[in-house]
Amino acid sequence: MSRLPTRTVWVFGLTGLVTLFAAGCGGSSSGVVAGAINFSYVPASGPSPSVTTASGPGSDDSVAVVEVHVTDVTDVLSASFSLDFDPGVVTLADFDVVGSHLGSDGATIEPLVQLTQPGRVTVGVTRLAAAGIDFNGRRFLIRIRFQRRTAAGTSVLTFTNNNLLDSSTPPRPIPGVQWFGGTFQVN
Repeated sequence: MSRLPTRTVWVFGLTGLVTLFAAGCGGSSSGVVAGAINFSYVPASGPSPSVTTASGPGSDDSVAVVEVHVTDVTDVLSASFSLDFDPGVVTLADFDVVGSHLGSDGATIEPLVQLTQPGRVTVGVTRLAAAGIDFNGRRFLIRIRFQRRTAAGTSVLTFTNNNLLDSSTPPRPIPGVQWFGGTFQVN
């Protein structure tokens, strides 16, 4: 599990290079509700080529694990997107890329996940290689953990500012990819 280190990472986007600064989120648990409450994540789905989410292993009554998957997209070098949600219902806990298909051939991958404002997590995952990798079928990209902040509520998880980039020089957005989020439910 990554604990949001401080570093600068270059993520290619539609408007060129964007510098994202990852600041630690601290260790405070203020505003987080504990107790035996049902907390779940329900993913949406759609046709490929796509980026979708799934409820991942390790979810419990206080943490929902959301896995991001890419399906049927070729020559992926980088992914960048924001995830929008209701900050009164959930907040970012941590993330990891263990087992990410982006590095499945041994390439190093550089993840960056940052809570850029209440209710928005900005994500960048870059493959540090000259060539992209094909996501044939449904393949895992990144795992993000959210902690619940309330005893009851619902929050939609929506992708915004989303891009998959290929290995062209300079990298170009991969067209035709659909993005599907999901819903957090606390009761």
